[in-house]
Amino acid sequence: MNIKPEEFTESQKNEISQNIKNISFDSIEKEMKKLIEIGENAKNMPTMSRIGNNIVDYFTFSQRLSTKGKYNINFYEFIVNIEELKKKKYIQNMLVYYENVKNKTKKKNYYTVLKEIYNISISSINIIRPLVYMEIYTKYKPSVILDFCAGWGGAVVAATALKINNYIGIEINKNLIKPYKNLINFLNERSSTKINMIFDDALNVDYSKYNYDLVFTSPPYYFIQKYENNIGYSSKKDMNERFYTPIFLKTYKGLKPGGTYAINVCKEVYDNVLKSLFGEASEIYPYKKSKRQNNYNEIVYVWKKLKNST
Repeated sequence: MNIKPEEFTESQKNEISQNIKNISFDSIEKEMKKLIEIGENAKNMPTMSRIGNNIVDYFTFSQRLSTKGKYNINFYEFIVNIEELKKKKYIQNMLVYYENVKNKTKKKNYYTVLKEIYNISISSINIIRPLVYMEIYTKYKPSVILDFCAGWGGAVVAATALKINNYIGIEINKNLIKPYKNLINFLNERSSTKINMIFDDALNVDYSKYNYDLVFTSPPYYFIQKYENNIGYSSKKDMNERFYTPIFLKTYKGLKPGGTYAINVCKEVYDNVLKSLFGEASEIYPYKKSKRQNNYNEIVYVWKKLKNST
């Protein structure tokens, strides 16, 4: 395609994403039914299963490909600039390897091959599996969930599969408004969970308006990936002061006394920010998910808000 990345139409982006992940509506209906069945017998949560991932990808995968990784490029830019990027020896080697070995039979199409090379050389842009969210929600048994970095939709899928009373999601990326509208319409037909999606900077929200008893979210890590519409920071210190510290304080203050505050973030943010704000976490555990790029462990840090707190 002889166009610039920013000139891709929504239709073209959808075509590219569907070439990589051709997911049928029937398949996501079946996965949602299966998630609900799993939720009804939540003692043995198969968190390593991919059930539910297709639901997330069906609605938001195209937007996920706009996330920037290494070299400050997203997948659409990778496609457009592939001739220039071939000059990088390891990308050139990967293309040759796929041509002669891994995709010798040509079963994988052009975009699938480029996405796999992008995953290895730039960024894989992972999601949190709905079943991981379901395991955590089942552990803490919330009535109302606050997810102040809602991301790609795995959390709301999990909340509705478990038929939790209320899910409050906040997302700064307004390019996700339409995909979330479609996702929520799908979920509303299959679950009684009340979904409240707010598209705004999480720092702008008045949390005193909401009565939530669980916070669980995965905020962006330091400079690992750049999501659309996110604010840029000059340094880790700048991000600590302008984002992590105020958002943790605001969302913790709004948490119902006796509620659970759980954050999935890198150890550096825990050590530099969370521990100084709230003290040592009462629980620290990894969840069952592959590691992010650069070997960041997926760790959940948990605090219980005292019942007499305000």
